[in-house]
Amino acid sequence: MENITQLRDDLLKHYKDVTEGKLDIKTAKEISNAAGKILASAKVQLEYNVYTGNKNKIKFLEGK
Repeated sequence: MENITQLRDDLLKHYKDVTEGKLDIKTAKEISNAAGKILASAKVQLEYNVYTGNKNKIKFLEGK
């Protein structure tokens, strides 16, 4: 996955798979956990930029 848009699209697909019984809950929880960690790391980058006054773009958050 290259960016946050792809992450969101993947999570929506997995949500649909769970609701349709194509993906088990345990796997879905692990995917959700990993996605949360990815988002947390992006948040750290954002906060770092704020605290240091950097204007560096975060490629992952740029979308498609």
